[in-house]
Amino acid sequence: MASRRGNGRRSQRRLGRQYHTSAQSLSLGTVPAFEWVRVSRLVAVVLIMLLGWATYSVFNSSTFYVYEVEVRGNAAVTPEEVYAASGLEGMSIFWVDKDAVSDRIEALPNVKSVRVRVRLPASVTILLEERAPSLVWRSGDSHWWVDAGGTVVPPLADLTDVLTVVDTAGRSLVDGDQLDASVLAAVRELHHFLPELSVMYYSDTTGIGFKSPEGWPVYLGDARDMEFKLTVLVPLRKYLLDQGITPEFVNVQFPERPFYR
Repeated sequence: MASRRGNGRRSQRRLGRQYHTSAQSLSLGTVPAFEWVRVSRLVAVVLIMLLGWATYSVFNSSTFYVYEVEVRGNAAVTPEEVYAASGLEGMSIFWVDKDAVSDRIEALPNVKSVRVRVRLPASVTILLEERAPSLVWRSGDSHWWVDAGGTVVPPLADLTDVLTVVDTAGRSLVDGDQLDASVLAAVRELHHFLPELSVMYYSDTTGIGFKSPEGWPVYLGDARDMEFKLTVLVPLRKYLLDQGITPEFVNVQFPERPFYR
């Protein structure tokens, strides 16, 4: 009988320990994990709301909006013209498209190329390369600048130290036009051999030319054989001077058959 009572007490103790252990496992494992999920979700929601508020504040703060720019490299165009063409007035720095800004400014006739630099909070620097005039093209009472690449641009000042080419046909040019490459080549070739010339003349029929020291019109045609043409001109001019002849013009377009009238 004593043996059975002892076994009963051991069974109760074992059952009691099993029950106590299960309850402890439930309180330390399942309940805290569930609460942690709820807290994590709440923290995530708060962080998202804070991030949204910060993003909204940044994008809507006047600190990040462009109201002025720095322009460098300009001489012919004014900073006001560049800023107006840029389209940046009142634009958020985060929405500035540098390529689009460059394209808009390069549409200005005197601008050759543009680089745009952007820095926070709202700093924009525009670096220009302008079309420097290599010659002045004059036609009647009008004149235009022509850059080294042959692009016609509006004159923004009176230039006294730049070669002038007079179009004897009196045709008008349009800003942005491209001077014919053969004409530009003839101008350059003649200027190479006679750099002292300040004025040249051009027509479709007689090409490039100039006036001799005596005031005679000299027609040279295109750029081909320019040195040879000028060499032929030397004895012909001497002959005319020696003979006391004052020609209406001298034509050496075809140096093998020069003539005067």
